[in-house]
Amino acid sequence: MENKNHPKLERIVYVSIPENSEQDIDGFKIDTSILLPVEIPIGIPIEETNWQMQDLSWEMIIAGMLKILAWDSNHKYIEYYRNFIDAVKPEINEELTKTGIIKVNNKDFEIAEEIFRALANYHPDIEQNLTNLALLFEEQADLYENLKNFDLAEKKIEDAFEIYKKVLKIHPNSETAIFNAGNFYLKNGNLDKAKNLLKHYLSISKDSKKQNHVKEILKKIDNLSTEDTVFSEAYELIKIGREESGITKIKQFIKSNENVWNAWFLLGWAYRRIGDYRNGKEALLKCLNLNNENIDTYNELSICYLELGDYAECRKKLSQALRLDGDNIKIISNFGILALKENKQEEALGFFKTVLEIEPDDDIAQKYVEFLLKQ
Repeated sequence: MENKNHPKLERIVYVSIPENSEQDIDGFKIDTSILLPVEIPIGIPIEETNWQMQDLSWEMIIAGMLKILAWDSNHKYIEYYRNFIDAVKPEINEELTKTGIIKVNNKDFEIAEEIFRALANYHPDIEQNLTNLALLFEEQADLYENLKNFDLAEKKIEDAFEIYKKVLKIHPNSETAIFNAGNFYLKNGNLDKAKNLLKHYLSISKDSKKQNHVKEILKKIDNLSTEDTVFSEAYELIKIGREESGITKIKQFIKSNENVWNAWFLLGWAYRRIGDYRNGKEALLKCLNLNNENIDTYNELSICYLELGDYAECRKKLSQALRLDGDNIKIISNFGILALKENKQEEALGFFKTVLEIEPDDDIAQKYVEFLLKQ
């Protein structure tokens, strides 16, 4: 996560302490052989800086050290910097924590992230330092998700995951860390991990109010696990040709999950397979209302409309699917079948030839082309 070549460290320069300077700060021995980091303010060319020690303050040096802590936790003098900060400004952890929280509340995430990264590497033995960073990553992930920047959202989720692993390793019995990590895993779909953490929380917590909340969460996790099993069983039943049993199962799932689009798709697919095109159409239309970007939904709907004799709607749904994927041979082939139903043999032949241009080994298209050429 940190890199000594991180672009955030481009303006860091190192200065030496004169050998005749003060050697001791409240018992901390200063090593004059170790260069100290200082960040050059933006606007001042680095090559023009020629600072002397008397031009610097301890605050400027500590700021440089915190920058290193934030973005290069493997720096060879990291432990020395920690001890230096402890000696010169022992109250800094509390001060920076307050500042970081203010920055988060003001949505100034960039500065907040640097502060919490620095604190997490400055004193990882303080559980709050790690937890604050993990919670910040979660909030950033939510922001990017809302902005539909899914790559950055995923990156922040991965960052949070790494911090939660670290905090649980260092603080395995921290109620706050376990509770937050449990909720994080639940939010991101790792039900088993969430369940184990929250059960552990119940075994160590003394907060009765929070315990009741966790018990409710665990009930929901058990329900979700049961529902996932029902969904999987329905799919397997339909796949092996036991559609009626699958329909019963997926309806059971839909009762408490009516906004899950792929449940409606599964129901429509099952109805279509047994020839109940009217019910299949209704289920697939509900699926389409929840998710209008799934090509298979348009394809299944087109089959239902075709079998119901509504060729206009069949063509409309196939056209919508083709706009999503212009080279989908399943859709192009169904255009050919629709053309045959409408007695448009030349048009049908064109569609099946197009399929063979994309996929020369398509047996179905090959058979239709041979059939149509004989006509």
